[in-house]
Amino acid sequence: MFLLFSLPYELDRYGLLRGTLKAPAVGWMVYNMLVSNENAIQSQYKSHVYANPDNVTPAIVESRYALTKRQGARYLPAAFLTGLLDPVTSREEFLQLFADLEGKIPVFVVSTKGSPKRSKAEMEALNGAKGVSNFVEVPGALLPQEEYPSVVAEELYQFLQQYFGPVA
Repeated sequence: MFLLFSLPYELDRYGLLRGTLKAPAVGWMVYNMLVSNENAIQSQYKSHVYANPDNVTPAIVESRYALTKRQGARYLPAAFLTGLLDPVTSREEFLQLFADLEGKIPVFVVSTKGSPKRSKAEMEALNGAKGVSNFVEVPGALLPQEEYPSVVAEELYQFLQQYFGPVA
């Protein structure tokens, strides 16, 4: 989970960023300067998206760069980074989402050893939380399923075996 829990005053403050990125000429310039260039992508992946900078290959950077050039791509980073995508505004509401699932469906949470502090805190809040059936920590940072796919797949396989039985 990578929720940022924006407070109302933060939403107003972040409104300027969102508005700037939506602006026809200025938004496109800012987006290309800060997000949609290979150097920025490589820097972000090496600093906090992947845990091991050596795992950031030219092919990964090129594939992410291609995504930034798709129609409408510039709107998502602003929404994500400013909390506009968050379904809740507090940790209590966040935990309640999981508590409401207690006894209804098994919930599997994957945390990572190298997550940035804020993301790690939200993941750790789910460790032992009501409604969470299984909590595991794997290597990686924000995209362990990309950086360490075999480890994540094995943990998911074990969870599915435990809660849904062996595959026939």
